[in-house]
Amino acid sequence: MPLGTALLISSCYLFSGVAMIYVQHLSRGLPEPAVDLLYPGVLVFAVGAAGNFYHHLLLSRLRAGGGDKGYKIPRGGLFELVACPHYLFEIVAFFGFAMISQTVFALVVAVGSAAYLAGRSSATRKWYASKFEEFPARVKALVPYVW
Repeated sequence: MPLGTALLISSCYLFSGVAMIYVQHLSRGLPEPAVDLLYPGVLVFAVGAAGNFYHHLLLSRLRAGGGDKGYKIPRGGLFELVACPHYLFEIVAFFGFAMISQTVFALVVAVGSAAYLAGRSSATRKWYASKFEEFPARVKALVPYVW
């Protein structure tokens, strides 16, 4: 990944994290939500973070050994069903975080991130299909069996 892209993505995550902490600070003293989503949110976040980590691990193993610099179709996990399962689990993690914080800002971040990652997933799937003739047509962009 180019350094500029890595810095931009890292900056976005840093800004979002700082802004969510600030919004939590601003919401102190407001009435608590009628339904506490802390524990379900922690579970959703943990599933999203673990799935994201696992699929990034699979991606890192594609070029293990350093000799082969060519592109490959990822295998294993949900890569058999979707082109970007790591994005799917990242979206799940963002919605888990929104459930934990229960602020409109965190929900907007989750929805915005989902829209951005859905677009990237679609573009990635199209790229795989154009680069590899053997890319399975059954593999969807982001949501297994749906899209």
